[in-house]
Amino acid sequence: MKKLLITILLLQFISFIALAHETEQFETDDGETLYFTRDGSGSKIILLCGGPGFGASLMKPWLDTLANQFESVLFEQRGTGLSRNAKLDSSTINFKRACQDIDNLREHLGETKLTLCGYSWGCMLALAYAARYPTKVKNLVLLSPGPGGVDLSTIRAVNDNEKWNTYPTERDSIAYWRKDENRVSDPNRAELLTMVFSFMNRFYDHNLGRKLLEKYLQNAEYNPEMSKLMWKDMKKGFNIKAALKRYKGQCSIIRPRQEVIPAEIILKIKDALPQTKVFFLEKCGHLADLEKPKELFSLLRVVLAEKDE
Repeated sequence: MKKLLITILLLQFISFIALAHETEQFETDDGETLYFTRDGSGSKIILLCGGPGFGASLMKPWLDTLANQFESVLFEQRGTGLSRNAKLDSSTINFKRACQDIDNLREHLGETKLTLCGYSWGCMLALAYAARYPTKVKNLVLLSPGPGGVDLSTIRAVNDNEKWNTYPTERDSIAYWRKDENRVSDPNRAELLTMVFSFMNRFYDHNLGRKLLEKYLQNAEYNPEMSKLMWKDMKKGFNIKAALKRYKGQCSIIRPRQEVIPAEIILKIKDALPQTKVFFLEKCGHLADLEKPKELFSLLRVVLAEKDE
């Protein structure tokens, strides 16, 4: 009887966990169906993952971590992850449309104003939304903002820093796994290892990066077509600095100290948004949720809970 009771309780717990990350959908004003996953209770935050082109699955652990204090909504951006099957062309993959998708999500959730938490390229998307809809945002929380911030003037410096922080052995490994003869037997693993060694420059501790990146990236969902289209749109002249000045809500930046993204991006954001507060993570590279998760989420909870002064 005792074993039966334990089994029932275990099944109920498993069912609860499964339901906690229930995926939902909504329809955009151009008739597309997009998806999001939510969990937790408390103040609502919209999570915008990096990319462009990566699916939101890389941020799924954030849902569990923040669930006891916030209701986190992990948005599957158009053309990525669960929203991958959306129509992809220059009319559907661009910053204007991406911002409209977020506003359609806001309307679906019944929110007047949003708290947006962006990670890497997701910060650019959050800033772009605030520039386009300044009265519909109450808080911006930006982790490792990049690669461009408010414009694309720092892109060359980003590329230079990534090359500088890629060790010679890592460059050799990237070259090895890109050779056709080394990809024949298992092309998927070859692609994974190419990505692993290409991402090592996002770490302060490269040994830790080697231990963590393979598992982190093996289930990553990436859509190169979406990425190509979004970059094409950005290169037409992405610059939101002037429009962003209309946003008067809160803004916080969490920056890893040993970040490959130039610090100039922070200055450009603060120039547009003087109210911005900046917080640093020590001995940490771009992928702070991997390299310094305890410190990151402890700080993130504090920043997200701050009330407008």
